[in-house]
Amino acid sequence: MRFEFLVAWSHLRSRRQDAGVSLIAILSVLGITLGVQMLIIVLAVMQGFEGDLRDKILGFNAHVVVLSYEGSIADPDAAVKVVKETPGVIAASPFVYSEVMMRSQFATAGAVLKGVDPLLTPTVTDIVSSIKTGSLGTPSGKEERQHILDTLHDPPPALAQDLGDTEHFPGILLGSELADSLKVYPGDKIYVINPVGGGVGAFGVPIAKTTTFRVAGIFYTGFYEYDTKWSYVTIPDAQSFTEIGNSVTAIEARLSNDRVYDAPNVAADAEARLGYPFYTKNWLTVNASLFSALKLEKYVMGLILAQIITVAGVGIVTNLIVMVITRAREIAILKAIGATDRMIRTVFVLEGSIVGVVGTVLGTVLGLLGCAFLQRYKFPLDTNVYYLDSLPVVVEPINVVAVVVGSLLISFAATIYPAWKASRLDPVEGLRYE
Repeated sequence: MRFEFLVAWSHLRSRRQDAGVSLIAILSVLGITLGVQMLIIVLAVMQGFEGDLRDKILGFNAHVVVLSYEGSIADPDAAVKVVKETPGVIAASPFVYSEVMMRSQFATAGAVLKGVDPLLTPTVTDIVSSIKTGSLGTPSGKEERQHILDTLHDPPPALAQDLGDTEHFPGILLGSELADSLKVYPGDKIYVINPVGGGVGAFGVPIAKTTTFRVAGIFYTGFYEYDTKWSYVTIPDAQSFTEIGNSVTAIEARLSNDRVYDAPNVAADAEARLGYPFYTKNWLTVNASLFSALKLEKYVMGLILAQIITVAGVGIVTNLIVMVITRAREIAILKAIGATDRMIRTVFVLEGSIVGVVGTVLGTVLGLLGCAFLQRYKFPLDTNVYYLDSLPVVVEPINVVAVVVGSLLISFAATIYPAWKASRLDPVEGLRYE
């Protein structure tokens, strides 16, 4: 092998009469380097976006939701107890859900009203950490955020509240975008409207029911769907508004870290324990289409960028074919003095492989350095578009290994035909005109 390597290395070294061949080899190295670098960076960024989205979904949504075919759960305490006893479940909480209209002094918007338990809900979702503004301003820590949730039924007067506005109303937490569209701040009053909650009037026309709430706080999740639509009140206030008595809409549950991706089986277990009329949903099936789309997008982007490496592989083929033509005399001499076909094939496979290895190593190093640079200096993003203040970058070792292995395989595959062509060269034909 040492002989084959020395011959291959001598062919790759730049010489004046082979300047064109060396240029093709350099361009092939650059092509592979750029392809590998871009693939590693793009896949790391897409992995970052996917991870950020998954964290938001897992943080703001329950892993498993238990509902009833009857429309509501009449005995939530008993249902919560059964759900908590299900293996894999670490916390559970009831909630009330309703789609409503909201009206302020300045605007109107459609929204989702969710009634929550201030003590149990934080054990299931990250609602507390998302609160950014309360009646007394920006909370300084987790305890102050929890206090905003604890006093949601009867929030304290806000700093910006009019001195003459002393009426007590139940509190409500609004998403940041929803609060902006309604043009309200903590301490302001809003009117929550149930279009059919007031019964039936003359001629069978439904009468809307309106309840006044006071904005107790504003939350920000960074997830557009939630920040523009969702709002929170306490369960008793939601039950009073929707007139469902002591019933709740559903039970939400959080799973242990080692069972998060086993949510379908845990949900099925909980459903079997509860029996009819209960049924369950889990975060994997609910968001299956979204994550499938993200995975497909990552694969497609990877395939598109891999074409750069493929083009560089074509450069390797071109370089080796030109090498076979220009080195026909040398190949003939080597075969005349005893070099076998296998040795000639090995020489040209090594030539292409060296180009591939050098390009892959350089591309990998530059790609990882680029990821480290983006992680360190936080490339800024427009939060109105992406709901992220910087470009998320997550380097998955498996992605890097896949890129490296793919690049080396393409480089090796590019050597097969030229190496076979060189090994088939007849020494007599190679020396005929010399």
